[in-house]
Amino acid sequence: METTGLIQFDWSYVMILINVVILYLIMKKYFFAKIRGFMQKREEEIASSIEQAEQATLQAHTLKQTYEEQIETLEEQGREILKTAKLKAESQARRIVHDAEKQAEEILKHTEAELELQKRKTIEEAREQIAEIAMMAAEKILEKQLHHREHQVLINHVIDEIGNTKWPN
Repeated sequence: METTGLIQFDWSYVMILINVVILYLIMKKYFFAKIRGFMQKREEEIASSIEQAEQATLQAHTLKQTYEEQIETLEEQGREILKTAKLKAESQARRIVHDAEKQAEEILKHTEAELELQKRKTIEEAREQIAEIAMMAAEKILEKQLHHREHQVLINHVIDEIGNTKWPN
């Protein structure tokens, strides 16, 4: 071997280089394609997993938004139901109070009519009793020998006076 300076050229380097190239070609033919295929497959699987995860996240957000909207709609419907129920209850309460007032008013009118009827009956009974008293007074006057005409005028006068007087209520 010859030595010339810092770098020595030896055929062993050439052989190593040829071995490396042959090894590279063999690996390229048999292993690199498989490794590249494995790496591509793995890369595609990772990309697919990421895409599926993004789709799942998007779907989850969509479902969440849908559920939140449904919850909001249900809450609004609940508020409407409560509002309607409250309005119905208030309406029913007003109707019950109105019916009770109307019924009380009818009872009061009926009672007043009954009292008026009783008052008239009492006045009529009193007039009849007064007429009887007047007749008895007339009989006593007749016993004293009054004329029939004077007697009649006296009875009518007593009845008129009694009929014009006001009776206590």
